[in-house]
Amino acid sequence: MKHKITLPESFPKIKYVPFGYLDNPYHSAVYNRSGIVRSVPPVGFGFWARRMPWAYGEGTMRNVNYLSFLHLSFYYDGVALHELVDYKNNNIELYSAYHTKNIMSYNFNFNDIEFDAKYILHGENSIVCILDLQNQSDKSKEITIHATNIYGFIERRWWGIGGTLGNYNDKEDMAISKIWSYGDIFALSSDRKSIARKATFDEEEWNTWIRNNNVESSENVSKLTDDAVYNMMSYKTKVEPNSSENMVIALSRNVNETYTVRNQKSVVANASELLKEKIDDDKKFYDQLSMLTGDWDDNWKQGWVYDYETLRMTIRQPLGIYKHHWDGMQIFTPRAVLGESALDMMCYSYADIEMAKEVIFGTFADAVDPNVPCSREDGSVNMIGESGQECGTAPTWGLPFHVILSIYNRDKDDEWIKKLYPYLKSYLEWWLENRTDEDGWFHCDNSWESGQDGSKRFLIAENEEGKTATYVRTVDVEATMANAFNNMIAFANIAGEKEDIPNWERLAKERIERTQNMFVEGWFRDFDARTEKPIILKDYYDVMMLLPLAVGVATTEQIESIKPMFSYFEENPKYWLDWPSFMFPFTEAAWNAGLYELTSKIIFETGNRIYERNTDNNLKTVGTRDTGLPKKYNYRIPGVATEFWPIEMDEKYLNGCENYGWGATLPTLVIRNIIGFRETIGSEDNFLLSPSLPVELLIAGKTYGISNLKWHGHIFDLNYKVRNSKELMVELKFQKEFNSAKVKLNGNHVSLNQPNCKSLLFEASNFEKYEIEIN
Repeated sequence: MKHKITLPESFPKIKYVPFGYLDNPYHSAVYNRSGIVRSVPPVGFGFWARRMPWAYGEGTMRNVNYLSFLHLSFYYDGVALHELVDYKNNNIELYSAYHTKNIMSYNFNFNDIEFDAKYILHGENSIVCILDLQNQSDKSKEITIHATNIYGFIERRWWGIGGTLGNYNDKEDMAISKIWSYGDIFALSSDRKSIARKATFDEEEWNTWIRNNNVESSENVSKLTDDAVYNMMSYKTKVEPNSSENMVIALSRNVNETYTVRNQKSVVANASELLKEKIDDDKKFYDQLSMLTGDWDDNWKQGWVYDYETLRMTIRQPLGIYKHHWDGMQIFTPRAVLGESALDMMCYSYADIEMAKEVIFGTFADAVDPNVPCSREDGSVNMIGESGQECGTAPTWGLPFHVILSIYNRDKDDEWIKKLYPYLKSYLEWWLENRTDEDGWFHCDNSWESGQDGSKRFLIAENEEGKTATYVRTVDVEATMANAFNNMIAFANIAGEKEDIPNWERLAKERIERTQNMFVEGWFRDFDARTEKPIILKDYYDVMMLLPLAVGVATTEQIESIKPMFSYFEENPKYWLDWPSFMFPFTEAAWNAGLYELTSKIIFETGNRIYERNTDNNLKTVGTRDTGLPKKYNYRIPGVATEFWPIEMDEKYLNGCENYGWGATLPTLVIRNIIGFRETIGSEDNFLLSPSLPVELLIAGKTYGISNLKWHGHIFDLNYKVRNSKELMVELKFQKEFNSAKVKLNGNHVSLNQPNCKSLLFEASNFEKYEIEIN
């Protein structure tokens, strides 16, 4: 392959960690347990088709189960680069210059050779590496590349499994690895002629071959074992002075050798075109992503990319009952959950708002029942309570109606609301019919339905998560239903269903009153229907009791009374501020209470914590879930979002799921609470800016920006230039001209500097709220 590769200019140029995933869009929980594709240090990728050691990791377990890796080693100037320790011992900085769900590169420089190994996945069966070697010296250089397929490590035996073998197909110049008598077949080859091939079951022998740069060939091997075969192909290339050489190395799988060889030949021959397709997809995404710019720490810029790439992988292609793209929550055992989908798509809407709208619509439209039960692609439901009820998540979890209104007010897509309206109506009517008691109070069937699995607010033991809890009258459900009914007034008008408006108005008024009446002794409380008394648990305060503030149905007096409790959560963050599902409503409530500085501080501390962990260039240990992975491959990786954001790196964190959607939603909180970009409700042309930079960022001369913010068809970049510990210069740069602009603070006009009809500047104070009107 000799084609010039041009990567998207919009992709941030940073040194990323050399660990990650490639998206396998064909993997699913029921129909096709294809497996996940994950990095293998130091410079490899592989198919992981057995259980992973964390929550939901069982979804990669197949009948024909294994690990199968493409491992690259290099021998150059008398040095073998084979394991991570070799890079460390030779003071080589190994990093990734390009890190998306479509392409991940490994990059390093050693003795005047710049190594660039770009990996892609084609279909679900071919890992393709495009290796580029650039000689930056005035002398020719000779490099040996040893490519190995490591195949085996069976977790659970199946009918037809005997042993493993490593063969050589001389006609095609391919290493062929098989499990006999029945299993997947792998082919390893290149677009260059090999100089040697050999195979062994002895890892130490394999290591010795590479460290001695052994380029002799050996016979085929076969053994009755569940362990791995090391099937190796060696190649040699000469790179002339100040020039480059590239080559393709690929690993393909299929169900027989004929199919496998056919796949392999195709991907090797077409690698350049396959790479271009991936690049084009990435360009489309990054051209529209709202990305941190300016003087933000590189950890934050890196972490932002890892978050959005996690979300890109979480969005699954249409399959089975899902006729639209859908949110799988995580990639190992994908399942559709309304609450998770809402949280994830709130964040994704700041990147690709059209995809976010499709996913939200499909979550309702493709559901098996109006309450959107948690389900998988075959229609099976997976949150059945003790009562036999097939549950989805309540409107409290992920705040779906709040999210829908936010997206609509930024986008004003009436057609989207018109399509959604009947499904939203059915959802609310289902809850009114099935989740209210004889006095009309809302409840959840069990703690799962609330989203708070096993919460003590439901008066149950920790191991009674699915136990019926219909006697708990839930204040957060009352509040979010009030919000939903309120939003439906506007949605009914948009959808042309004006006859529904009086009913929505009546329901909203009733639920607002009920919510406000559940305020007891300075705190919103659930009530026990059996005694009709508030549930007051000693020394227990639940973030979800802040939902009346988050959705704007608490009175001014209630907000003022409850404000001191935000400091309680700041001082006791463990658990409540560990979880993205709690952080979103908490920050929405704090912002509505006017606590901009507190909210900014908590989010900034959270970002520093999780982005530092996620950009740490080291493998992590796993938790206590033993899946029998070989010790060498039993690790967690940075470079991808994790299930939650713990204060402490304890066993709970290490057992949390890797590559998890809502763990990637910190950008939502940053955009809304540090950048302070928010929609207004009911305004055609206004949005809010409340710059809320934490004290650590208030360094005179520094500029903190974000690109591609979107508002009613306008796209603009926003910059905050710090003048002193309080004052900022705000600059908005629009892609298209606007007619006029106004900025107001507390109803008063702010003086503007408008050099042209595509930019806007004004002086602002940190932690103040400005109303921006663009026409």
